[in-house]
Amino acid sequence: MAQRPSDLSAWPPSSGLTTPIVPRKDTVLTCSASVQVHAPASLVFDTILNVNDYSWNQWVPRVSINSQPEGVDKDSETLHMDTEFTFHVMMKPSSETPTQLKVTDISTPENPSSYIPTSTLENDGTYSENLQEVYRIAWKVHGGFASRGLKGERFHEIIALGENECEVRTWENQGGVLAHAVKWMYKHTLMEKFQLWCDDLKRASEEKAARG
Repeated sequence: MAQRPSDLSAWPPSSGLTTPIVPRKDTVLTCSASVQVHAPASLVFDTILNVNDYSWNQWVPRVSINSQPEGVDKDSETLHMDTEFTFHVMMKPSSETPTQLKVTDISTPENPSSYIPTSTLENDGTYSENLQEVYRIAWKVHGGFASRGLKGERFHEIIALGENECEVRTWENQGGVLAHAVKWMYKHTLMEKFQLWCDDLKRASEEKAARG
């Protein structure tokens, strides 16, 4: 049975969020946002995966694929497990910040992953427990100067609430020496950008769903 919207109100947990690469105890900065979307969870998930058109995304309007894993067409503009890519992040309207990333996890109801241990799924409160109702993708900071002093991992979970309704949750944990500077300089801006991402994703997905 799909989770009821009331079941989702306790997220994020009061103890804070966690990721495998930046666990709760090592986290300097956490950013998160969520939104309910009137569109199929699979459609929302595909909107995130298909980086050939991120025009819907005011924060990250452009994505470059750096490399695809073995067995995937090198010209593919879809995120796969181990895809290495660059977000061209717009922290300010006229300032682009390239951020190098690598996919660390993809889980779907048809192909659930084991990246998150069952005990964590059941007891932590960060993740949706029922893998038969969630689409999940995660990526980490990978390469570039920033990765020498910054650890970061970001998750999306798109939780099916019905045939044409879902809940999007996204969060990122950052740790390491540079995370303190990021927190001091950008914490409030990043929280706003995370919510903007969710709101843009909602609008784009609902427009796609309406077009059929």
